[in-house]
Amino acid sequence: MITTMTLTIMQQVLTLQSNTKNLRFVEPFLAEFVKESGIDSTRYHNAIIALTEGVNNAIVHGNKRDESKNVVIIATIESEMLTLIVDDNGEGFNPDDLPDPLAPENIMRDCGRGVFLMRSLMDAAEFIQTENGSRTLLRTRLRE
Repeated sequence: MITTMTLTIMQQVLTLQSNTKNLRFVEPFLAEFVKESGIDSTRYHNAIIALTEGVNNAIVHGNKRDESKNVVIIATIESEMLTLIVDDNGEGFNPDDLPDPLAPENIMRDCGRGVFLMRSLMDAAEFIQTENGSRTLLRTRLRE
């Protein structure tokens, strides 16, 4: 007996110039991409927050707001999993070297929570150094 299975993979790419004004394009991009996926409302909103944080970090910290550099977002749905990749041209960082945003001395700071939020809101968040810069890899199941 031979069994075949069709696997549907959806993918879309958005390239943004490194200007924080372009963050306004992140939510419509993701909303359009996932609209037929059946993603849970909570998971969708978590993904929007995490992706926006990742893109903001790529623009501000990775590309240092250099408008000659781009941030590339790759959204993929495969096997009930949403994967969001954010690529920049930065030097990278070790997320384990970041200060704990929950430490008493950091509670009142108005920055330094992005990686914490991405890790908290997504099923997986990885930060990878690539040949051309840095990659943030975010994953979440579409449904519980």
